[in-house]
Amino acid sequence: MSDRGEHSRTRVAVLPAAHPAVRRITGLDGAEHVELVPVRPGVVNGQTPPEAVTPAEFDPGHVASGEIHRDGDPLRTADLAHVHFGYDYLEPESVDGVVEHLARAGVPMVLTVHDIVYPSHEDELPHRDHTGTLVEAAAAVVTLTEVAAHELWVRWGVEPVVVPHPRLLDEDEVSSAIRAGKHLRGPGDPVVVGVLLERMGENIDGPELLDQLAPVAHGRRGAHLRIVVEAQAWRDACGEDREAGGHHLVAELAAEGGWESVRLVRYESLDLAPLLAEFAALDVCVLPYRFATHSTWLELCRDLGVSPVFPAVGCLREQWFDRCDPGDHSGEVYDPRDPSAVAVAVRAALENPRAVPPRVEGADPTSVIAAHARIYDEAAGRR
Repeated sequence: MSDRGEHSRTRVAVLPAAHPAVRRITGLDGAEHVELVPVRPGVVNGQTPPEAVTPAEFDPGHVASGEIHRDGDPLRTADLAHVHFGYDYLEPESVDGVVEHLARAGVPMVLTVHDIVYPSHEDELPHRDHTGTLVEAAAAVVTLTEVAAHELWVRWGVEPVVVPHPRLLDEDEVSSAIRAGKHLRGPGDPVVVGVLLERMGENIDGPELLDQLAPVAHGRRGAHLRIVVEAQAWRDACGEDREAGGHHLVAELAAEGGWESVRLVRYESLDLAPLLAEFAALDVCVLPYRFATHSTWLELCRDLGVSPVFPAVGCLREQWFDRCDPGDHSGEVYDPRDPSAVAVAVRAALENPRAVPPRVEGADPTSVIAAHARIYDEAAGRR
């Protein structure tokens, strides 16, 4: 039996712990009636890397869980657990162990489904099975768009609560990034196109897509290309020749693609702050997903006023154009099956710049916090 007792605030263990998008999505940084509880002794959610505190920590059989179970169950003071992601790599028996341990502890689980399909690999079966196990065990299921909610209902017969994606950046962060981005753009009226390769997983179109963008620069003066890639993924891809490999790619694209400049922009996955100015300096950002459900990067584009170009996959169109007319706002959708489509979409975005779509009603921080508070209250009341 848990040792929670009476408490005026709902105490939530959020996993993964430190991911900035998770904290913004839930609004927990500004919640008055929600308290984050330590998952490990002396460690408060949000102060450790997400790899260190994941749903696996709730499984007593997990190799890394000895630390938290040695001094007692961290869930004994929690009213509920809120799982976002971090379960993709687990074995099926480990997911079952997490569910069983939560049940034994008397702690309800809230699950936010960000990704219906596996976000990094083509084999979606393990992720689908894991998600199904967690959906069936959850006291409440949350997702970000109505179309994703419908897909979850079709697959698992659950009716999720839709809480739209709030902004990732506050006003000060946006202003600072835009000011710094202007300096990165340089003099004149350059055109700056970014391509987000993220971790270069199986869900990302890589070098072949960079070649497909060559027509964008042809006949256009002052066209610059920025290749945005996660630093560790780049180090892993290049090995000992990482710097030479980067210079070779940049030189080849600059020579053959007609770009005035090509530059690699590397970022650390746990610290996006240095990337914000680079992102704000873009006119267009290509998100070259081969498959996806939702994208946090779309929301970064919205915050910074950058026009995204993205494929017609998953729920991306609905996420970006939620309840607004696509013809009135920036954002170009291309067919990933057509090799020429991405360049056409980028040129359209450059030649017809428009404002990004506004966030939908209910996406403001106050509404997001209130929505999660209601979900938590209802879920905790099911014990």
